[in-house]
Amino acid sequence: MKQINNNAVSPVVGVMLMLVVTIIIAAVVSAFAGGLGGSQQKTPQVTLAAEPIIQNIEGSYPGTHPSGWTAANGIEFENTGGDTFKLSDINIQLEGNSNKYTITPADKISSGTCLPNDIKSGGYFQKIGRSSASDTSISPGDKFMFYADNCYINSKGEKYLVWKPDGTSNGIGISFGGKAGYMIIDKDSSKVMSSGYVVFR
Repeated sequence: MKQINNNAVSPVVGVMLMLVVTIIIAAVVSAFAGGLGGSQQKTPQVTLAAEPIIQNIEGSYPGTHPSGWTAANGIEFENTGGDTFKLSDINIQLEGNSNKYTITPADKISSGTCLPNDIKSGGYFQKIGRSSASDTSISPGDKFMFYADNCYINSKGEKYLVWKPDGTSNGIGISFGGKAGYMIIDKDSSKVMSSGYVVFR
């Protein structure tokens, strides 16, 4: 009587099971990784040129300007190349005089501002030449202003620009002659899109 040898069956089945399990694990890991990658926000890649814009400086302290006096001071940015982004999707961090402060699209311009009324109602970030208040897309070649709330000249004759949103106890004053650092930050990814400095003169 012949005996059937089944010794080889068990290793083959074991190898097949291991292959199936490995393929299933690889598929699950791949799907999970793909899901994570899809949920991440892409930070706009952009090159911005910055230029200080000074119309005039008056007053001994913010809000103590001559009656009816206004000035639209701040920093002008130009998208010189890269992606299109929206002003509603950025924050701007300023650094100067050993202080840092971040302005967001939700911040309201100070009620005691020296900015003209037509600018005051539009917020800190405004596209130059915009077609409407909702036109906030900045494509290559477009420019936008980052307006300062106020300005003043102290008792030593030193000039300052001020950013202090309405209803806040903090803010930042940037003095003339020194470097004023800035960072343009993408709100969704919290990553820096552009950084540099300007010197107010």
